[in-house]
Amino acid sequence: MLFKSLKMKKYIIIALAASTLLVSCRSKKTAAPSSSKIVNNYATTTENIFKLSNGMSLEDVQRTLNCEPTDFYYNLKNNQKVLVFKYRKNYQKVPVNQKDHAKYLRGGKPIYKEENNLYTVFDSKTNKLQYYITDSGRKAGKGEIMEALKIKIRN
Repeated sequence: MLFKSLKMKKYIIIALAASTLLVSCRSKKTAAPSSSKIVNNYATTTENIFKLSNGMSLEDVQRTLNCEPTDFYYNLKNNQKVLVFKYRKNYQKVPVNQKDHAKYLRGGKPIYKEENNLYTVFDSKTNKLQYYITDSGRKAGKGEIMEALKIKIRN
C-alpha cells in the first residue's frame, strides 16, 4: 500500500510539473509593435550630446542622453566622477547615382554607425556636470597638445 501511494504521488508531481511547463510555455497574445520610434537605451546620439550644459545634474544628463552609463570612474585627487556613455555618429546614406537629387540634399532616414565613448565629468560633492569630452575630442586634443609642446620647445 505504501509503495502504491508513493508511486501515485510521483505521477501527481510529474503531472503538475508538466502542466506548469505547458502553461508557462503557451504563446501569449501581445499587441503588435508600434511603428513609432523605438527607444534604444544603450547608446545616445550626437544630437543629444549637444543638448548638455554645465551644471546639469546626473539625472538631467541621463534624461537628456536617453541612455544609461556603461562605465564609471572616480578621480580621488580632483573629487570627480566620470561616467562613460556610448554614442553613435549619424550619417546620411546616399546612392551614388542620386547624390545631387533634391531628396538627398537634406533630411532622409537617419543612419547611425561608429560607436564611441562620451566621458561626462561631475563634481562628486554636488553631482553637477563640469564638462564632457568624446573619443574624437580626446584624439584631436592630443594633437593640439603635441603642437603646443613643439612650439614651446622651439621658442
